This record gives sequence, C-alpha cells and structure tokens, in this order.
Amino acid sequence: MLGSQFSNNHFGVGIIGAGTIFEQHALACEQLVDRARLLGVAEVDDAKLRMATAKHFIPFDCHDYRELLERKGIDIVTVCTPPVFHEKIVVEALEAGKYVLCEKPLAHTLGSADRIIEVARRFPGKLSIVYQFRYLPEVQRAIWLRDNGRLGPLLLGRFSRYACFQKPAKKSKPGKKPKPVKKRADWWGRWEVAGGGEVMTQLIHEIDLMYHIFGHPVSVMSVMDTLKEPIESEDTCATTLRFESGAIVCCYGTMNAHRSSNGFDVFGKLGTVHYPWSLECMDQKRQKDALRDVLAVYPPAVNLPPKLNLIKLAVRKITSRLQGEARAKPKPSEHTPYFAAVLDAIEAGRPLPIGPEEARASLEICTGIYASALTGAPISLPLDKTNEYYNGITTRDYDGRKRLQAGNSVLPAGKSVET
Repeated sequence: MLGSQFSNNHFGVGIIGAGTIFEQHALACEQLVDRARLLGVAEVDDAKLRMATAKHFIPFDCHDYRELLERKGIDIVTVCTPPVFHEKIVVEALEAGKYVLCEKPLAHTLGSADRIIEVARRFPGKLSIVYQFRYLPEVQRAIWLRDNGRLGPLLLGRFSRYACFQKPAKKSKPGKKPKPVKKRADWWGRWEVAGGGEVMTQLIHEIDLMYHIFGHPVSVMSVMDTLKEPIESEDTCATTLRFESGAIVCCYGTMNAHRSSNGFDVFGKLGTVHYPWSLECMDQKRQKDALRDVLAVYPPAVNLPPKLNLIKLAVRKITSRLQGEARAKPKPSEHTPYFAAVLDAIEAGRPLPIGPEEARASLEICTGIYASALTGAPISLPLDKTNEYYNGITTRDYDGRKRLQAGNSVLPAGKSVET
C-alpha cells in the first residue's frame, strides 16, 4: 500500500481538471468512500476550482497540477483535461510515482499516444485509460456469452451513439431559476486540442467496445461531414470495418440528435446480444440456458419483470420529487465500477485494467476512420508512423467551417484553451 494519509483501507485520489467529466470521477470516489478518498484537485480556471472544492469538500486545491503530483498522500491521479494535455501530464504523473487514470482518448494523436506508451513501459501496469462502458452489465454479459461459446462465431455488429451538441435553455418554474443553455467546452471539436469531433470524443466509446468484443480490425471504410454544428471537425460519421475473424461491423454517430442515446447489436452464428439488453436465439432451449447462466454471473439490478421495474422506477421518481431525495442522492456514476476494478488491481498487485497499448487500438481505429473519410478510400489496419495522419489532422486537411450552413457562428481560431 502506498503512503496515503488514511488507513491501509484507503487510497488518496487527486483529479487534474475540473471540467464536465470531473463530476463523474468525484462521484465515483464518494461512492467508494470506504476504499478511496478524493484529497485534491488541480484546475487552471479559478471559478471551476472553487465550485469543485465547495461541492465535494476537497481538502487540497491548486492551479498548477505539479503541486498535486508532489502530494505524498495522493496515490492515484486521474487526468480529466482536454486530450492535447494528456501526454505531458500523464508522463509527469507516472514519473512522480503515481498510479494514473487518463480519460479517453489516450491522446489527441496516434503519435502522442505512442510517446506515452514508450514512457509507460518504464512503469508497467501503472497507467489505465478510462473506458468505463466496458463495465456495463450488458457489455460484460456480451463478453461472457462470447467467451463461453453461447453466441458462436461472431458475424456482424452495429454500434451507435447519438448526442446533442448543446441543449437549449429551459424556462423557469415557480420558485426556481431558469436552466441556461448547456454548451460543450470551447475546445470541443478542435483538431489541435481534441484531435477531432464526434468520432474522437463521442463515438470512441463504441469504437472501444467494438474492439473489446470483436478484436482487431483489418480495414475501415468511412464517410463523415459537418452537417450542422459550428465546429472545425466532423459532427456526423458512418463507418464499416472488417475484422480479422471476417466479421463485418458498422459504427455510426452524430452530434445532431434531439435525444442522446447509444446501443449495439452483436450477431453470432448461434445467438445475438443487444443493448438495450436482450439475448435472442432461434433455439429456445439454448436461449433459456444461456440467459439463465449469464444472469447468474451478471444479474439484473432488480429481480423483477420489466413492467414491474418500470412501475417501481416511476414510483421512485415521484417519491424522490416529493421528499427532495433526488438532490440528496445523486445518480450513481458509470465510472464507479471502473474505479472499483482499478482499486481491485492495485490491492491484488495486478496491472491496472485497460492499459495504454490496449487503449491505443481505439485511437488507431479513429485515425483510420479519419484517413478513410479524407481520402475516400478503404484504409488497411494497423497503422504506423508512415500514415499521413499519424501526427494528427489539421483544418487544412478537413475544414469543417466551409461545410457549415450559412448563418452559423464558429469559434475564433486562436481562442485559448483551459483545462
């Protein structure tokens, strides 16, 4: 156990970056309070820093992340900055002797990711990339069914993510303040900072799950465009990949949805599995046996028929509104199971889950998607340093501004970026 100021049952955690995703990391620490304590936060924006420390009662805060790295009581550092800053911070955190959890993607370019990996090899097992959706019960069931031969050889897949670039303001209710427009950060969709738009920052979750379930792809064909949003990169993409196994997988997403959602379908020779959750098989006995066995390993949250679940959820929502419990008890973070797996690994002396080499795969697929869309041709995988887009894409390669509808505003090219 490292030198945390708490008992041997606790790890000290520090978060670098107090933007949108910070909240999920902070909630995960609170929901694992018997194992981890959030001791510090670093953020260059003073207003965000004050808000974070006040809401979560964090004992140490600073503007310079290096001060956080010097704290002996902090065992685990999570990096929640824009992707362009990942390389520098991750390397310094590893060299400071910390366990490091880096938000996806590993870096904003494949070249930057490879430099991180080179350093991480000197600190084996101490760097993990946050792909929290791998720990969804539906995903874990899909992996179990695949590994236990219940799906047969995988044939076809479909993965999708639909998101909203921003949400409009809401009118105020009696006695309450109106909700302002919910906007993306000003760096979102900028090639030099995020490495891309919808693919790199949203669809990359499905790309990781696709790799997690189907393995290594060998080719990719993609189309993308900026159909609506005022960003320099893409807001919509559709991609088809061929895998080493011969499986064909489609992956697509957009930032132009009016309701956020995501899902997948995995088709095997013997059965199919889906998110939202279902397991299908024409052999009813095989389906019944497989469903019984997988739910014994990864059971549903509530052991009630679906209709009763919906009724219970409705009653709970009404009760929460009446009693004010919705504010007192925030929704569990999807990061919590991932954090628990990290703590399990540290305590057992194992490498952290989802290491940098594994996380490179999704970034490589993203780069292949961009390369295919920009050249209009299929791209063979894997990629190496000889690929034209290995070190990133610029507005000269893809100028989304020229594709925008007349009247849309765009970000000034030189606007500063904050963590």
